[in-house]
Amino acid sequence: MIVTLSDMFTRIKNGQRSKRSEIELHPFTSKGTVKVLDLLYKEGYIRGYKYKFITKSQNSVIVVLLKYDLIGSAVIKKIQLVSHSNKRVYSSVKNLWKLDSGAGVFILATPKGYLTDKDARFLNVGGEILCTLN
Repeated sequence: MIVTLSDMFTRIKNGQRSKRSEIELHPFTSKGTVKVLDLLYKEGYIRGYKYKFITKSQNSVIVVLLKYDLIGSAVIKKIQLVSHSNKRVYSSVKNLWKLDSGAGVFILATPKGYLTDKDARFLNVGGEILCTLN
């Protein structure tokens, strides 16, 4: 079973709701999921992630370190998946400029890799909108 983006976002939401400091993503995590974790770290939504080896016979588990502000509320207020397996949502670079920047950060899958909306505008590429973060 490959950990999908929707499963990862659900685990993050539930972990923050229960005030956990870290969550685990089970083995066979897709490369795209790891790239999205890199973007979440770069944008300051998580403290980081690390690989944890259980035994030699099993694959590694990814431990995601969740982030909270000084008051104790979660940094990620809302994660909303935009594209689904049966309904993909694409945006050209022209439409990226029209997106509401006050809505948070959009994560896109582009021909240049996984990017935030700000980076996609800078590189002048469009792509599939995966999710929004507030």
